[in-house]
Amino acid sequence: MEISIRWIGTERPHGDRDASDVTNAYKVVDNGREFTVTYRSHRHGGNLGLAGQQGFLYTDADTDTVRRQVIGVGRSCGVSIEADEAVEGLSPWAIRGVIMAERSRQTREITITAGTREAGPGQPLVLVDGEVSDLQKYL
Repeated sequence: MEISIRWIGTERPHGDRDASDVTNAYKVVDNGREFTVTYRSHRHGGNLGLAGQQGFLYTDADTDTVRRQVIGVGRSCGVSIEADEAVEGLSPWAIRGVIMAERSRQTREITITAGTREAGPGQPLVLVDGEVSDLQKYL
């Protein structure tokens, strides 16, 4: 496993520096496959998505996959799930790394590699610009 995450920019949709609606974009390379993952924060919370695609990302613990879900609002104000599909090549560890970057305001490169004795059993090694970091304190 080799995952690289780097902040690539911020967008404020309404141009207001004090607005709570902010989208940060991260370039994620997960085992050679490249994604642009966005984190949109607003006064009611936040969500992860893929740049240029509708919906939000979530991790499915049962299948150990990342999924993209699109929700629609019907005419009678009911909510329906229009799509719920696996994102091939994007791992839950990559999503955790983006959350770490977002919560720590990290703009340097985050690298997640297969576990070592330093990381503990079943845990990957997380490096921020080559220095060991603790992913768990941000999740």
